[in-house]
Amino acid sequence: MTTNFMPLLYKNPQPLNPEQHDGLTLNLSSGFGFASATNSVPLVIEEFGATCRDYVIVFSTGELPMPLVVLGVQPTHNAYVNPKGEWAADTYIPAYVRRYPFIFSETEGSEDLTLCVDVDAASVGKGEGVAFFNDKKEASELTQQGLEFCKNFHIQLQQTREFCEALQAADLLVDQQASITLAEGETQNLSGFRIVDEQKFRQLPAETLQKFHERGWLGLIYAHLISTGSMGKLVAQLKHNPAPAA
Repeated sequence: MTTNFMPLLYKNPQPLNPEQHDGLTLNLSSGFGFASATNSVPLVIEEFGATCRDYVIVFSTGELPMPLVVLGVQPTHNAYVNPKGEWAADTYIPAYVRRYPFIFSETEGSEDLTLCVDVDAASVGKGEGVAFFNDKKEASELTQQGLEFCKNFHIQLQQTREFCEALQAADLLVDQQASITLAEGETQNLSGFRIVDEQKFRQLPAETLQKFHERGWLGLIYAHLISTGSMGKLVAQLKHNPAPAA
């Protein structure tokens, strides 16, 4: 699994300012080709309900596991983005992807956040598109929307970390791997991720269950467990958009 959390997909994020980026525009119809070369992206807990219907939700390995949505089997292939840069129809698009090319940068030792944009994104340039700044060099509606989106995402990210810390503290996450049989009969292995151990979950102390209930975390765990039955949807998507031959 792809496990680098930030800034996956980004090449050259720069603090957005009118002095440096006046005249820069965003092509809103450029598609999702920027997300075509990853088999997973980060997820925040607000998305679990929508995501579990279309994808498998897993957790990354590492000191603090974080939720990931599985998008493919091979590390550099997203089965949900076709060669034209189109995301699979009628399928939920993760917020991490929808946020691009905007992103917050955090100053070490400070709570200050700075809105950045990936200036190397194919959708960013000085051609046709929506400007980041107006004629008065003020943030355009596009930039204000990007700022608001990043604010909400950042808040949800903190809540997601808290949820994952609780899973870790309760020792609920276990390493897992999956063997996937593709339509052609070929078998591929997916590894490097964690899932909630159902047996450990059922054996949680009443006090811990009560805490999870009060925080709204039980529903998140159920959504995750339900999503693990969606591997067949990934196989079906790989049939429509197979990974390129090695």
